[in-house]
Parts: sequence; structure tokens; C-alpha cells
Amino acid sequence: MQSSAEPRWVDETGAPLLEPGGVLLSCFPSAGLAATVAAHYIVQALGLPRIGLFELPETPPVAIVQSGQVHPPIRVYGRKDLAVIVSEFPPPLPAVGALSRAILDGAESRRVRLVLALEGVVPQPIGSEEGEAEESVWAVLARRDPALMRTFQAAGTRALEDGVIGGLSGALLVAGIRRTVPVAVSLVSARATEGYPDHRAAAALIEALDRVLPELAIDTRPLRSQAETIEKALREAMRRRPKSAETETPSEPEPTMYQ
Repeated sequence: MQSSAEPRWVDETGAPLLEPGGVLLSCFPSAGLAATVAAHYIVQALGLPRIGLFELPETPPVAIVQSGQVHPPIRVYGRKDLAVIVSEFPPPLPAVGALSRAILDGAESRRVRLVLALEGVVPQPIGSEEGEAEESVWAVLARRDPALMRTFQAAGTRALEDGVIGGLSGALLVAGIRRTVPVAVSLVSARATEGYPDHRAAAALIEALDRVLPELAIDTRPLRSQAETIEKALREAMRRRPKSAETETPSEPEPTMYQ
């Protein structure tokens, strides 16, 4: 029997570290793992400590181990002006609505100025031309806010006019229609090559975020170098692949922490 308990954001510091006026990023797996790669890189580049977690009855019974430290599946890293929700696993479908409400409840109680979900999409959003989508980032707001959209567009992010956004990001947008806190989603066209993470798409998301929030100042050159290294390795593997292997079922890639 499933628990009827609602998901909730638990602060591990005794009191919320995120101050009023801060920004909350939601980063769950999507196409090319772009949002998850971006989240890990932001946490690492800014040296953000873990400040909270989400208690969710439907959470998979797994532990995340990084550098010998054990982490829960859905956790929060942050500082006074920024918090990042990170998960390597998509939330169970029955829990998506409740989790989106818990995220927005936490955001409103902390009086953040913006909830921004990062999302990778395949293929590119409707209306873009073939080849035009690479490294392009789109934004969509839960409710009409011309001033906020101008901020995104001034940062080189295009307004998404048509499309379908599923999962937690879609649930946040719908729930955000009736909330006081502004809710937005930034989307990047990502490549899901044999399940490998798209570091270049993650870098594009971070660079767009940097232009919207210039105080972050995150250098994405190391992340782009990783993208080039992975692509070279994939091209070499394909070149060396025996002809007979082309008809075989490809093996699953080795587990990775996306960095």
C-alpha cells in the first residue's frame, strides 16, 4: 500500500539558507541528461553545499554516493541567493503533481523571485528549422509576464510559442499558473546519442542562465572540452566498429555521474 504522505522540502541546516529574492533551479533528467549535467556542473563550479532534501514516499530505494558521501535521490544545494534541486532519477509519474506542489510551496515560503526548471528536449521545439536548434535555448513562462520574458530574450533566449512539455517541468508550469512566484522553463535541444549525456547542451543551458543571472559567472569551457572529448571517443568507436556489429543490439553505456 502506498503512503498518503505528501512530499516535503526538508532543510538540513536548521533554517532555510536561501534568502528572499533568491532563485530556485529545478534539474531532473530529460533529453540528453542536459539538465542533470548542468546541475552537477553548477554545484561543482560554485562549490554549493547540500542544504536540504525532499522526502517523497515514492522515491526509488537508492542512495547516491559521490566522493564517499551518501546523498538522497532528490536533494537541494545552495547558498543565500541560489538553490538547485538535483536528481539523477525522474520522479515516479504518480508523484509528479505532488512533488511540483511541494517545490512551489517551498519556493513561496522562502519568497524566491523565480523558479526556473532546466530541460533538454528532442527534437527541437516546433517552428525551428533543421540545424537551427543546435545550442539554441527557449523559454516559456507559466503565466504572461512581459518584463520577465524580455529579460530572457535580452539574454539570447527565444520565447517558445508552440510545444508540449511533460514531466516535472510541465507540472511546474501548470501549477505555476495560479501561484504568486514566477515559474519558467528553459529548454535546450539535446542529442541523446546511445544514452550518453550531452555536455554541449548542458553548457548552452548554463550560458543562457549566466546571461539571465550574470552574478553566477560560471565558466563552461571545461564542460565544452568534455563534450569534445566524448564526441571524439564516440567517433573513434564508430570508426573501429566491426561491420558485423552494426546489426547487433548496442550494449548499454557504463554508468556515469555526468562529469
